[in-house]
Amino acid sequence: MIVSNWKMNGTKSDIEHWVNKVSNKIDYKSHIKCIICPPSCYLDSTRQVISKIDSPIKLGSQEIDSTNSGALTGGINAQMLKDFSTEYVLIGHSEQRDHLNEDNITLRFKLDSAIQNGISAIFCIGEPAEVKLAGNTENFLSEQLEILTPDDLDFITIAYEPIWAIGTGLNADKKYIESIHQFIKTYLNKLNKEKNISVVYGGSVKLENCEDILSCNNVDGLLIGGASLDPDTFSKIYNIS
Repeated sequence: MIVSNWKMNGTKSDIEHWVNKVSNKIDYKSHIKCIICPPSCYLDSTRQVISKIDSPIKLGSQEIDSTNSGALTGGINAQMLKDFSTEYVLIGHSEQRDHLNEDNITLRFKLDSAIQNGISAIFCIGEPAEVKLAGNTENFLSEQLEILTPDDLDFITIAYEPIWAIGTGLNADKKYIESIHQFIKTYLNKLNKEKNISVVYGGSVKLENCEDILSCNNVDGLLIGGASLDPDTFSKIYNIS
């Protein structure tokens, strides 16, 4: 899959323009999902544009709350996402782990909410710079992956996003990406040997480096932030995949 994470960017008209342009420019492949995750306030309008032009682009959410109802101002639950025909949701992104203090207990509830309502989770993991420098990346990622169960593996994709590479312009080299993705897949294989779980890469992905990243062993797609906001750039990246 190739995923565009808009974060807190764009307007309704920006997204409509993006969906129309990308839908016309990509050489869509059914085995490589093309997903847009707009801000939550634009989920319904994005769905309407996708439906209007019968676009192959799939809709994803940047957020899901861990409970189905309750007194949570600004919350968005699984039923709301289903009403918008949302097929994917990002869970565990480092920005939310940091700013919203999300721990494994909260993330487990979010995964349960998504999976029980038929929404595929893109579960994000990644290490900060100090962990990498200390050589503790695998232990750190193991602690993030430990909340997963064998039953989850039919409903999730893992997104490896090294925190030190998000929005910094830095990027992991090919050897490092291959090594970490292999570690993640080996870890998941111990949970269920019969499942082949996709692991996508994020972290300052750009047009200039996407082909090299995609050529890495065990990289099954990309989760793209800022570079994905431009429809021409995103379309070129998708078509390279």
